[in-house]
Amino acid sequence: MKEEMSSVDIKYIVEELKSLKGARIDKIYHDRSEIRIKLHKVGEGRKDLIIEAGKRIHLTSYIKEAPKMASSFTMLLRKHLSGGFFEDIEQHDFDRIVRIRVGNYTLIAELFRRGNVVLVDENNIIIGALRYEEFKDRAIKPKHEYKLPPARDSPVDVSWERFLELIKSEDIEIVRALARKMNMGGLYAEEILLRAEIDKKKKTNELSEGELKLIFEKMKEVFNAPKKPNTIYKDGTMVDVVPIELKWYENYEKKYFETFSEALDEYFGKITVEKAKIERTKRLEEKKRQILATLRRQEEQMKGFEAEMKKNQELGDLIYANFTFIDNILREFSKAVEKLGWAHFKKRIEEGKKAGNKVALMVTSIDPKEKAVTIEIDGKKIRLHLNKSIGENAEIYYEKAKKAKHKLDGARKAHEDTKKRLQETEKLIEEEMKKEPKIKKLEKRKKKWFEKFKWFLSSEGFLIIAGKDATTNEIVVKKYMNENDLYCHADIYGAPHVIIKDGKKAGEKSLFEACQFAVSMSRAWKEGLYSGDAYWTDPNQVTKKAPSGEYLGKGAFMVYGKRNWMHGLPVKLAIGMVQYEEEKLPMCGPVEAVKAHTDKYIIIRPGRMKKSEFAKRLAKILERWGYKVDLDELMQILPPGNGEIVEVVE
Repeated sequence: MKEEMSSVDIKYIVEELKSLKGARIDKIYHDRSEIRIKLHKVGEGRKDLIIEAGKRIHLTSYIKEAPKMASSFTMLLRKHLSGGFFEDIEQHDFDRIVRIRVGNYTLIAELFRRGNVVLVDENNIIIGALRYEEFKDRAIKPKHEYKLPPARDSPVDVSWERFLELIKSEDIEIVRALARKMNMGGLYAEEILLRAEIDKKKKTNELSEGELKLIFEKMKEVFNAPKKPNTIYKDGTMVDVVPIELKWYENYEKKYFETFSEALDEYFGKITVEKAKIERTKRLEEKKRQILATLRRQEEQMKGFEAEMKKNQELGDLIYANFTFIDNILREFSKAVEKLGWAHFKKRIEEGKKAGNKVALMVTSIDPKEKAVTIEIDGKKIRLHLNKSIGENAEIYYEKAKKAKHKLDGARKAHEDTKKRLQETEKLIEEEMKKEPKIKKLEKRKKKWFEKFKWFLSSEGFLIIAGKDATTNEIVVKKYMNENDLYCHADIYGAPHVIIKDGKKAGEKSLFEACQFAVSMSRAWKEGLYSGDAYWTDPNQVTKKAPSGEYLGKGAFMVYGKRNWMHGLPVKLAIGMVQYEEEKLPMCGPVEAVKAHTDKYIIIRPGRMKKSEFAKRLAKILERWGYKVDLDELMQILPPGNGEIVEVVE
C-alpha cells in the first residue's frame, strides 16, 4: 500500500489546491505529525486542509477530535496565520515540497522521508517548525535561513537534450534510470515503459535513440494526461490512489472521483480511521497477547501435572499388582543390608548382575542415603524404601499422585479463569472496534445554489437572497437579479443587497419580511440596534453607474428614483428547519416567515453571546429536535455579530 504521496501526486494536488486562493484561515490544529488548517472560501463554505509531514497534503472530510491542549507550534501558527488569506501554493521543482503563501509568511510542507512543516517569514527566515533538525548542509532552527534542497529535473518540462544527458549518464536498467533521474518513482517509470512497450530491464546504453525518443514522448504523454482521480482495489482492498488513468492498473477495480483531494481523502482517510482503531485497542491487544501466553503456560503445566498424576498412580498400582514379589524383595534386601551394610550390599548386587541373577538385574540404582533401591518392572522404575513396608512405599506414590491431582485441579481452575479474562478482553476489543473513532467524516450535502448567500423563504413562499460580503453582494445584483424581481436595502452603511426572486408577484407580507431581513442582516445587528428602516425598489433603478466624479467599489451600487420605505422594522429573526424540495434545510429569516414553514423554531435577537457560542447553543437545540446541523453551515446563515435566544417554540 502507498504510504506517502509521490512527486507526481503532489504536482496534481497542488494544481487543484490553487482553487483555495482567497480563502480565509479560520483555525489551525496540530496533532503529532498532522497540521489541519480550517479555511473558509466565500460561496463555497468550510474547507479543511490536511498536511501530514512526510506523507500527504489535500482537502479532507475526516476530522479528528481537536487536542484538549494546543501545542506551542499550534499557537505559533495561529498567531501568524489565523485570519490571513491563502494567497498561493506551489510545488518546489517537482520535489516533494509544497509552499503555501499567507500574507508575509510561507508555510512549507516537506513530504519526503520523516517530513516537516516549517513557517518562514518574507525573508525566508525560519520562525518555527514542527520539528527542529540539523543536517550537514542545512538546519531547521528558528532565526536560520530556510534552505531548499538542490533543484531537480522535472519530467513535465525537461527538454529532449537534457533527458538524453540524464538517462545516458549512468548505464543502469531503464526503469531505474527513469525513476531516479527524472524523480518520478517506480510506478510512473513502469507506466511509461508499459506504454512504450519497451523491456524495463534493458540497460540505458542498449537503447537506440528511436527507443529513447519513444520513451520521452510517452513520458510527456503521461505527465500531460487529463486528470482522472481514482482509487485502486485488489481483491476488495484499496491498494493505491492515483491522479490519472494508468495502464498499469487497467485490470484492477477502480473508483473514480471528481477531485484528486476526494480520492486522496478516501485513501488516506480510511488508513487514518483504521490506525485510530488499532491505536485505540493497542493496550487491549497487548493484554490479550499476555493472556494467551499465560494460557499456553497453564496448558503446559496441566499436561505436566496430568502426566505426573498418571505416572505415580500407575507406580502405586504396580506395587500392589506385584505385591508378593516386591514384599519379598523388601524383606530380603533389608536383611542383606542389615547383615552386610550398604557397601557390601551394592557389591553383592553387582556380582549378581554379572552372574545373571534375575533379581539383581532388576536393580537400576541404590541410594544408601535415602535407604532406597530402584527396581524396573514391566519397563517402569519403582523406588523402594527398605525401611518402609510395601503399603508405605505404595502410599508414597499415591500421595504424589494426589498432590499432582490437586495441582492439576488448581491449574484447571486458573485456566478457566484465564479463558474468561480472554473472552472479556476480546469482548472489550470488539466493543472498542464498534465505537465511533475520534475521527468523524464530514458528510457534506450538495448545497442549493442560493445557499452561497443569506436566504429565506417568505411566508408566501418567495425565495429571498442577500449578499454576505462585497463579493457576494456584487454577484447577487449582477448575476441573480432580473426584471421580475424586487430589490431591498436597509438604510444603514454595511447592509446587504436583498433580492426577492419573482418579487413582482409578491404580496405585502413578503415585502415586509424582505425589508426586515435587510435590516436584521445589516450592521444594525452587530451594533445591537432593535429596529431600523429599509426600502424596496424596481431592479431597473439599481445600477453600477456612479454620480459624476465618484467611484463605486466592489459590491456597491447606486439606486435612482422612488424608494418605497418601511420604518421601524424589528431587528429580530428566527431559526428553524424547513422543507425545501426533498430535504430539510436550516433557515434563518423573519419570525413570521420561519413560523409559516415549521412548527419548531428559535427566536433570536442581538445580544452579548459570542457568535460561535451562540451557534453551538442553537445547534444543540436543533439536535434535540433530531437535526444534526454542521456548525459552520449554521454560522453562515446567522446575522453578523453576537446574539441571544428570545424564545424556543416547540
